[in-house]
Amino acid sequence: MAASQTGCPDNKYKASTWTKKLNDPREAERAVTQLEQLGDPSAIPALGQAWSEQGKPVRLLQVIISLARPLTPKEAEEKFFTDYKDTGRPASWDKALPFLKQALDEVDEANQRSGDSASKAAAALGEAALPDGLESMIKFTEKPTTKKLYAAQVDVIKAMGKFESEKARASAALIKVIDREPPDHPRTAKDKQDGAVLGEKYGLFLSQVGSAINSLGELRAQNSVKPLVLAMYRVPALADQLRRALVALGPVAEEELRKVLQGKHQEVNDLFAAKKLDKYCGDKNEAPPDQCQPVSMKDFYAAVVLGDFYDPKVVPDLIAALARPPLPSSYQDDAPSPSTQHNAIFDALRKIGSAEGAATVRGLWMGEKGKKDTDASTRLLAVGAYAFLTRDQQGVKELAAIAADNKAEDNLRQEAANAFARLATSDADIAVLGVLAKKYLDESNKRRKEADGKPKADHDAADKVLEGVKKTNDEAKLAALKATKDTSLTIEQIKAITETAKKSDEAFKAAKKVHKEKTSPYKQLDQDSKNYRSFARMFQTHAARIAVAIRCKGELQCYANTLKLKPDGSDSVKNLETLKLIKDENGQLEDLDKWSKEEKVGLFEGEVERAMLELGKAGPKAAQFTDALLDGAKSDNRLVRQSILLALPKIAKVPCANCEAKLDTAIKAGEGKVGLAPNLPSVLATWTAAELSAERELEGDVAVAQVNAAFASASPLVRWASARVCARLGSHVLASSYPRHGLRALVGDPEAVVRAAAIFALTSETFEGVRERQVVAIEADGDPLVRELFASRPRIDHPLLSPGESPCRVCDEPWHHS
Repeated sequence: MAASQTGCPDNKYKASTWTKKLNDPREAERAVTQLEQLGDPSAIPALGQAWSEQGKPVRLLQVIISLARPLTPKEAEEKFFTDYKDTGRPASWDKALPFLKQALDEVDEANQRSGDSASKAAAALGEAALPDGLESMIKFTEKPTTKKLYAAQVDVIKAMGKFESEKARASAALIKVIDREPPDHPRTAKDKQDGAVLGEKYGLFLSQVGSAINSLGELRAQNSVKPLVLAMYRVPALADQLRRALVALGPVAEEELRKVLQGKHQEVNDLFAAKKLDKYCGDKNEAPPDQCQPVSMKDFYAAVVLGDFYDPKVVPDLIAALARPPLPSSYQDDAPSPSTQHNAIFDALRKIGSAEGAATVRGLWMGEKGKKDTDASTRLLAVGAYAFLTRDQQGVKELAAIAADNKAEDNLRQEAANAFARLATSDADIAVLGVLAKKYLDESNKRRKEADGKPKADHDAADKVLEGVKKTNDEAKLAALKATKDTSLTIEQIKAITETAKKSDEAFKAAKKVHKEKTSPYKQLDQDSKNYRSFARMFQTHAARIAVAIRCKGELQCYANTLKLKPDGSDSVKNLETLKLIKDENGQLEDLDKWSKEEKVGLFEGEVERAMLELGKAGPKAAQFTDALLDGAKSDNRLVRQSILLALPKIAKVPCANCEAKLDTAIKAGEGKVGLAPNLPSVLATWTAAELSAERELEGDVAVAQVNAAFASASPLVRWASARVCARLGSHVLASSYPRHGLRALVGDPEAVVRAAAIFALTSETFEGVRERQVVAIEADGDPLVRELFASRPRIDHPLLSPGESPCRVCDEPWHHS
């Protein structure tokens, strides 16, 4: 009777029990939580009405979206949605659609919650790919861009890349975004205030256009090829995104880029003529015509992307472009980029690896009768690419001669030694390396013997003298400190003690100068000895590259088996000791067990690199080893991963059933590990139905003596490493005007991580290297991580980083945000 009088209590497991409480201020939050935990989509209409009436709080829209998502039986069970654990929960996007559209159509940029709701709605519409919601998304992208609205617009643009079923409509809207005329660049600013305004506008523009480019890459809409090609030149700051999108579009994009390189792309030609993109007339474009400098932007970017297709048919176009004189790809702050179009062309030729270009490239570095000598930078690049192209032994002896030429430039000698080791095939060739190594070992020993004589004695004596002066100085400082706290001393006594400490400090400074002079001869000889031995090790390590060719005798299985070698180099040591070909400076067998850990790893790297090069040259004949290479791509060793990813596109059959899955596993294996190659995310991103396209090949670590040349490298990791070398060496390198100009140019590098490293280098020791216009450009950078680095700088007198503060996460871990 009592129960009938009071009525039956509400069932807390029914959505209707809680939907009627959504407008009760005391019960609303609990009701939302309960509805979320019940997982019943029937609550969506009531939640939507409450969301609309209560000022569009994000929390309510999030619950609506979660209830609209479909769930598998397993997912439902994990969330304790017992009503759906057997059948799963079907999608209810139709119930959520009106509210998702409303979030976009009625956005109020003055209301932060409304803007956040628009972002959530955009992501949900993209996830569901609801055709009926696309129109609202398109209209949303057409709204004027403001600081409060742009983040939501970016989310909408990103979501549009998911509309595969509405590719034509979505791509047409995205093309309108990338076709927008760029606002004035921050470097054209009249003053700091104007620069801040332009920087903000330009940053918003880059964010939206960059997102649109990525979405077009996801959609792979063929009608977007020409707009993307034009955008590559109108907005070079977004070159990375454009590169990935174009490669994802496959053969159609390749043909457009070939037209560009051939000079036959009318739209690109018209753009260059209208905007004068083939000339640099100052950052503000105000220089008189006779003072403007030619640039090679057109060839540079076309060649960079064409290399990513790994298609031999573009080789004639690349070779033809090599005939044009090398020009800087761009200028920044009146300084030319160290990279020319030849960097990009040789990098593309190396990736493609077609023998068709071998003769021309050989002629460029070897020289041809009756032809003008090749300039030094082009010759260096040609030597570096040659070993990846040729299929015979032509030029091997000449490469050995260059490597042995003491009058040749060091970078050229090292590159020639690399190429020689990648091509040589006999015991005699290893002996050639042994002769070269002996020269440096002998010189190393000579310098060591000289250093350990009188210079070492002077060094040790100077150390003892300085130690005594330092001790006296420390005691004087301590006495002065105690005097300031001793109340029994008179002012005159304190002054006298302080004066003594001051004189002691001056004496210590003078002693340090004398110490530097006395110890300098030993330190120089000691460093010379180490450098000569390091150079000798380079030649000895190259023996591993030749040894694997001797051992395998052209057998592809043998080359593939190098991926099973122990990565610590111990197996490689055994392989080389079996051949008994590496000799020390006395002509005796080198005791490889005494080599350092790093030197042994270098032997392993040499074997694998040569083996992967040979597999790549074998092409489809090596297709059976695709899985082995994909598994090997999980290696922690950068050079191993690089070599594998260079060979994969040449041997893998397409379409490749398991390539994406295995490359994804390799990416995950590399997460959080510093120094791994950046290729993996890009290889995965550009795997199309036509081919596997690797991002960029990397080159060796950058030595101090190679910094200038490394600035011009086509490899982003080498450019990044060169900036990091400058950051670590500080004023020692920055004292030279050219490296500073090179760093300034890298601030405008296409790769965000290179820009970040250049910023870090320029600001680690001196503020002279960065001018106000560059500061504005950095603040407007299109990559959020670069802006994050700049924004997180300590607030000191100069608007940049100070030494030892705010470590650059982006600089030290360059490839994990690709």
